[in-house]
Amino acid sequence: MVAIGLILATILATPFVTPEAESQEMPAATYLIDLQDISRHRIHVEMTCARSPVEDLEIWMPVWTPGSYKIRDYARHIETLSAMDASGKEIPVTKVRKNTWTIPAGIGGTVRLRYTLYCRLMTVRTNFVEKDGGFLNGAATFLLPRGIDGPFEFAFADFNPGVVVCTLPRKGNRWVAADVDTLCDSPILIGQPEILPFVVEEVPHDLIHLGDTSTWDMEGSREAIETLTREMVSFWGEIPYSRYQFMNVISEAGGGLEHKDCTLMLTSRWSWKDEDRRRGWYGLVSHELFHAWNGKRLRPVALGPFDYEKEVLTPDLWMVEGFTSYYDDLIVARAGLMNSDQYLKRLSDQIEGIRNSPGRQVRPLSEASTDAWIRYYQQDENAINSQISYYTKGALVAWLLDATIREASDQQRSLDDAMRLAFQRYSGAAGYTPQQLREVFEEVAGQSLADFFARYIDGTEDLDYAIALKTFGLRFDVSDDEEDEEEEPEKGWLGLDARDRSGRWVVSEVRRGTPAYEAGLNVGDEVIALDAYRASAGSWSNICRQFLPGSKATLTIARRGRIETLDVEFSTAPKDLWNLQIDEEASEEVALRRAAWWGKAEPEKEEEAPEESATGDSAED
Repeated sequence: MVAIGLILATILATPFVTPEAESQEMPAATYLIDLQDISRHRIHVEMTCARSPVEDLEIWMPVWTPGSYKIRDYARHIETLSAMDASGKEIPVTKVRKNTWTIPAGIGGTVRLRYTLYCRLMTVRTNFVEKDGGFLNGAATFLLPRGIDGPFEFAFADFNPGVVVCTLPRKGNRWVAADVDTLCDSPILIGQPEILPFVVEEVPHDLIHLGDTSTWDMEGSREAIETLTREMVSFWGEIPYSRYQFMNVISEAGGGLEHKDCTLMLTSRWSWKDEDRRRGWYGLVSHELFHAWNGKRLRPVALGPFDYEKEVLTPDLWMVEGFTSYYDDLIVARAGLMNSDQYLKRLSDQIEGIRNSPGRQVRPLSEASTDAWIRYYQQDENAINSQISYYTKGALVAWLLDATIREASDQQRSLDDAMRLAFQRYSGAAGYTPQQLREVFEEVAGQSLADFFARYIDGTEDLDYAIALKTFGLRFDVSDDEEDEEEEPEKGWLGLDARDRSGRWVVSEVRRGTPAYEAGLNVGDEVIALDAYRASAGSWSNICRQFLPGSKATLTIARRGRIETLDVEFSTAPKDLWNLQIDEEASEEVALRRAAWWGKAEPEKEEEAPEESATGDSAED
């Protein structure tokens, strides 16, 4: 049996429907979810809805979920589907499209559909269940009657032990969704979660851990997320939801997906005790919470109400995701959960990542946003050369726009003010157009930003960081590179990216502009030898050390089984010129600006800040 405390916590975490809601219209469809086979990664669903005596009933399923811009075709996970009328007699179901079925008209008033879903995709936009529980996403779970927008109700058949957590209001043992968007926007946790409540500005919040919590500090994580939430609310100046839930599934996976009143996140059992990964998790939490304002309520006109059966295009994902990516770590720093060295290290990594992406010179941010459906979520080996991340470049553009607004307003206003103004003006039902959004930034800056938008959002010009360095009193530090040059001569570099595949050294990526690219090396080529030296994962770097910049050599490869040779010329490896540091020579006035950017006071620096790396818990969605 589930502990009484957990059951009570679950009840407290799930709002009840008010008496007024009890008298609302009958549901458009009801669902009974049977979890008896979750150990086999399957759930059984019985859906009941009205049946017309004169018109065929059409049933459909979403093909994607908001926040993750790719056609997912959830119907492919349906194993069996059958229907019966009110008397229990089986009636035919005809599939007419990949996600659509029809049921013939008939008397009897209702129809019951029974279907089995295979649920073993461990991502924040799909379903995953096993013997201890798991999670469900609405778009990937519920069939829907065509032409009816709700309300909907679902319940669970006997499941013991177990508890269910969902942000939807409850009516007895049923959960109620007012419309399709709400049903698809409300993930469901199943199992025995640890629910850690806290209150910010009289609004209840729940940090919910599901999975192996043995390596996590429950109280420490609750305190950190409460601190972060308070800083977030201070930033926006208002809370747009009546309750919020942080659903943290400890599952040896990564990622997060925003919802209107909650977030579903996947992380590792090792993410808490490792300081670098813990800060990465803070950034993920911050990113998804920021979306409760930017993305779920302040949104482009295209992003709601949603068409769940086709791509929904917008050129503004650089705002939805990129500006959120700028503020996620910044608000972690403002909350005192990341010091200045750690924050600058993460910002430096973003700058370096963009500079090492040749696609930055090909794909503008606005086009990268529109093409998310066919590029960002469907990357191949040439992605590095043909596209750019609207998350990362969008974050850096936000940083530059922040500095630009501060300089234009004589340090009286910032991007913070623009975000709040945009929320006040466009967080209603209509959303904003690209032009309206840009006008908000210009209004706060007090000047035209047409050149800024043309260069950095609609164009492919390299980002110029001078204004940000000046505004925040920073500089790029290259001292380590200079010292290295004095100690030893430069080595040759080909820019070849390869992986060991069962002892074969196989090219995995060829970046534009590298000697390997110029020599004609292809992805999939097996590198056999460089001059007379046999190449392998273990020997490659040692071989390359023997060649100085400007040296020429012969590369022997196997391309689809055919031995070929390529002439290569070594170059010099690009230097890391993007290591941000505080400019100690900046004036006291600039130091105060920097403190205002980071928050009320400059975050304390550690005596020796450890090296940081990407956590894998990135906010992909």
